[in-house]
Amino acid sequence: MLGYWRRPEENLEVMRGEWFVTNDLASLDADGYLTYHGRCDDVITAMGYRISPVEVEDALSDVEGVAEVAVAPLDVGDGVTLVCAWVVPTEPPADGATVRERVLTRADEQLAAYKRPREVRVVEALPRTTNGKVIRRDLG
Repeated sequence: MLGYWRRPEENLEVMRGEWFVTNDLASLDADGYLTYHGRCDDVITAMGYRISPVEVEDALSDVEGVAEVAVAPLDVGDGVTLVCAWVVPTEPPADGATVRERVLTRADEQLAAYKRPREVRVVEALPRTTNGKVIRRDLG
């Protein structure tokens, strides 16, 4: 990475000597496995906790009736932010449960209480860039 084209201010923010700092968050476990947690600027701070939306999305991605899921902060006012899951449904689950119920049940099973979405919104599509990346800031 040589730097951003004609954006010297941004270069100063991301370059550390010869190193390009990406703001990606990852961890390496004792067995040498690398786990990607998302980007610093995507991390949700809710109720004083820092939460990776990628981790929450991974836990919810294979819920029956869910085609796609994106997780982002939802500002509810007075400085309070909640974790919210935006869900694109497939067909209704066979047992009659709503997609919202299924998502919340899976969250209860798979996630620590502070990481669980407090709100689930069903949408027709997720906002995306021309490259297909979900634009989390456009949710809400």
